Amino acid sequence: MPRPPAARRTAARTAPRAGASDVRPDRRLRAFVITVLVALSLLAGRLVQLQGADAAELAQAAFNQRVHTTTLYAQRGDVLDANGTVLATSVERRDVVADPSILASFNTRADGTARDESLPQGAAGAAQVLAPLLGVDEAGLTATLTGSGPEDQYALVAVGITPELWQRVSDADVPGITSERTAQRIYPSGSAASTLVGVLGTSETKDGKTIDRPLSGLELAENDLLEGVDGQVRYERSLRGQEIPLGESETTEPVDGTSLHLTIDADLQWKAASAIAAQVEATGAKSGTVVVMDAQQRLLALASSPSIDPSDLTSFTNEELNNTALTDSFEPGSTAKVITMAAVLEEGSSTAASEFTVPDELKRSTKVFHDSHEHEDQQLTLAGILAESSNTGTIMAGEELDAQTLYDYQREFGLGEETGMDFPGETGGILATPEEYSGTQRYTVMFGQGMSVNAVQAASVFATVANDGVRVPPTLIAGTSDPDGNYRANGVPAGTRVVSSQTAETLRDMMQAVVSEEGTAAAADIPGYLVAGKTGTAQRYDIDCGCYRGYTASFIGLAPADDPQLVVAVILQDPKSNYYGGSAAGPVFKDVMGYALQQRGVEPSGDAPAGLPLTWGAEG
Repeated sequence: MPRPPAARRTAARTAPRAGASDVRPDRRLRAFVITVLVALSLLAGRLVQLQGADAAELAQAAFNQRVHTTTLYAQRGDVLDANGTVLATSVERRDVVADPSILASFNTRADGTARDESLPQGAAGAAQVLAPLLGVDEAGLTATLTGSGPEDQYALVAVGITPELWQRVSDADVPGITSERTAQRIYPSGSAASTLVGVLGTSETKDGKTIDRPLSGLELAENDLLEGVDGQVRYERSLRGQEIPLGESETTEPVDGTSLHLTIDADLQWKAASAIAAQVEATGAKSGTVVVMDAQQRLLALASSPSIDPSDLTSFTNEELNNTALTDSFEPGSTAKVITMAAVLEEGSSTAASEFTVPDELKRSTKVFHDSHEHEDQQLTLAGILAESSNTGTIMAGEELDAQTLYDYQREFGLGEETGMDFPGETGGILATPEEYSGTQRYTVMFGQGMSVNAVQAASVFATVANDGVRVPPTLIAGTSDPDGNYRANGVPAGTRVVSSQTAETLRDMMQAVVSEEGTAAAADIPGYLVAGKTGTAQRYDIDCGCYRGYTASFIGLAPADDPQLVVAVILQDPKSNYYGGSAAGPVFKDVMGYALQQRGVEPSGDAPAGLPLTWGAEG
C-alpha cells in the first residue's frame, strides 16, 4: 500500500543527494585526530631520541665545537761544554694563531652596527689593529684573518715572535687571537761548534705550522734525550675565543729534555775552528780538521772547515753540516808510521838506535817504492828513519814483522772500526786484512797508504802513546742532567794496553826529532815545551774521479813530550799552495797547541830534549 505523505517527506529529507560524500562527519573527525596523534607520536619519539639515545652524541658534538687544544712544547735540553758554557739552548717564542670564524664579527654589535666607527668591521678591522704591532702588510693579514670559509677556525698569523711582542699583541684584546708557546734554538758558539753540536732545521706541516727537526751533529745523534715529551692543554672557550671559567679543562704537563755535558772546551773549540778556517783559506784547501784531546782521550775540540752559521739556515750543503773529524776518511800517510814503529819496538825486532842503510828506492813485489826526495844511500837509525819520514826505511824496519802482527797492532790502536761515539755519518775507515792484501799492500800500509782512517782515529794513536801505551776509547759526552738539574756522569771507559810504557816513552823520544831542525816539522816547535809528533803527506783518493788526485797534509803531535798532557791533530784536504804536512799543518798545530797549553796552565818542559842518534857510521 502507498506510504503516507509524512513518511514520504521524511524519506525525502534523509535520502542522500546525488554526488554527495558517503563519509560521515564523525569519521572525518576520527581521521583528523589519528593524524594529529601520529604526528605527535613522531615528534615525541624524536624528542625521546634527542633527549635519550642521541643526547650524549649531541652533547659531545657541542663540546667539540667549544673545546680548544693547545700543545705545550717540552723544553729541549741544553748542550754544555765541560765548564758549563752553553753551546746550544732554547728560548721561548710564540706562534700567533687566529680563529677566522670569531674574527668575522670583530667590532660588530648584535644589531650589526660597528662598536668603533673608526675601525672596519670583521677581519679587516682586526688586521688594522694587529698589522702595526706585528710589522706585517695589512692587506695580507686581512686575507689570513678572513680564512678559507665560515667553518675555518684556525689560521697561523705569526711564527716565533718574542714573549714581549706577544704581550703587546695580547694587550690589543682582539677576540679570536691566541698564541701557542714554542721555542727557538740558539747556538752562542756560532759556526765554531756547529758541525759538532749540529743544528735544528724546520719543516712545514699541512696546517702551515713549522716543527723543528735535527739535521746533524749531537742534535741528531742525541735527539731522543734532548727533545723531551710535549704536553697539551684542552679547555672550553666561548664564541669570542675566551676560556669559559667553569668549563672543562685538562692539562698534561710536558716533560723537558735532558741536557748534555760535553768534554769539549768552548774556548779551545773556538781557537781550533778559527785556526783551521784561516789555514783552509790560506792554502786553498778543500777542507780542514783539528782534533784536540787529552791523554785519556777526552775530546776537547772537534773543529772543521767549512762549517755552517746556525743562525742562517737559508742555504747550506751537506759538507758544511758534516764534522769532518769523524765523517771523512783519508789515507793517513806517514802519521801511520808511528804504529809500524810501535810494533817494531814492542816486538823487539829493532830499537831506536838500530842501524839501517836506507836507499832512495826499494823494490818490493811488483812496485818500486821511493822516498819523497831523491837521496844517496843514508845511514839512519830507526829514530832517524822516523825523523826523516823515510818510506823505504820504514819498509825495511816493518818487514821484519809478519803481516798479521802489524795488522794486529793497527787494530789494537783503534783502526778499522768506528770510535764508539755513535756520531752521525761517522766512518770507521778501511783496514784490509792480510788475506785481502794486494801484492804491494803488505808494504804500503806500513807508511799509511792502502788504508784509511778518520781524524779522531788518527789522533787516538798518538793519545795512546801519550798515555804510556794504554788506549782509552775517545769520549765526547761527560754526562747528562735531567730537567731538575740532577747531574749524572757517564762511566769512564776501560783502557786497553797496546804497547808497554817503555815503548811509548821511546816513541815519544823518537818523535821529538821530527820537530827538530833535522826533522820534517820544525814549524810545529813550541818554545819552552818539548813536542813530539809526526808529519803526513799522502796522495789523496778522490771519490769523484775514483783516482788519486791532490794530497792530504797532516801533522799530529803531543806535548809536553816529557809529561804528555794534550794531543792535537791537524788535517788539510787537497791544499793547493802548500801540501807538505810539516809546513801546511805544522803552523796550525803550533798555534792551537800553544794556546791550549797556556789556557790549561801546563808547566813548560823541565827535561832536556831526548837527543836520540839519527844517523850512524862516519856521520854518526
